[in-house]
Amino acid sequence: MEATSYHEFVDNLLTVFLWTALFTVLLAAILFFAGRAIALRLVRKLAEQTEGRLAARLEGSLRRPGLPRQRRLSDATRAQYLAQIDRTARVMDRLIPLPVVGGIGLDSLLGLVPVAGDVASFAASSLIIIRAAQLGASETLLTRLIAIMCTDLLVGAVPIIGDLTDVAYQANVKCARLIREFVEEQQDSQSRTA
Repeated sequence: MEATSYHEFVDNLLTVFLWTALFTVLLAAILFFAGRAIALRLVRKLAEQTEGRLAARLEGSLRRPGLPRQRRLSDATRAQYLAQIDRTARVMDRLIPLPVVGGIGLDSLLGLVPVAGDVASFAASSLIIIRAAQLGASETLLTRLIAIMCTDLLVGAVPIIGDLTDVAYQANVKCARLIREFVEEQQDSQSRTA
């Protein structure tokens, strides 16, 4: 009789232990994913605030006195520049697609190399700003693009937080979207006046 009650006790103890372990694993998974989502939101918010402050300080610094008005680009050239911008943004921010964050690109991978990786990433991403200027982007848009890229460079240089920022912020994709919106507005206004 004692052997049976001992086995029942052990079975009950194992059952309680297994339920406790299962509950702990589920709770840990929920906390991990919730914490990760909160951390990504906080990092993205921090980067956007930094971008806004930097853009406000740069506003007015990009005056173009004396520069000739940009020549009108052909539709083929405009399409080629937009394709280069989209391709650069995809390679830099979304080369390896991932759920939730959108993906990881060369920006995140280069960011693992302290400072030098972030500078190399900034240099590669500068093509987006150059093409935006060639597309005739306004001073305000160019200021914002530079602020976005500088934010990515400065915040990205901070260990660990910078790597999270590169994944969450995706500065190149954001810049490409802003440029595409600018070009579409420009084309709409030209088609209305024609």
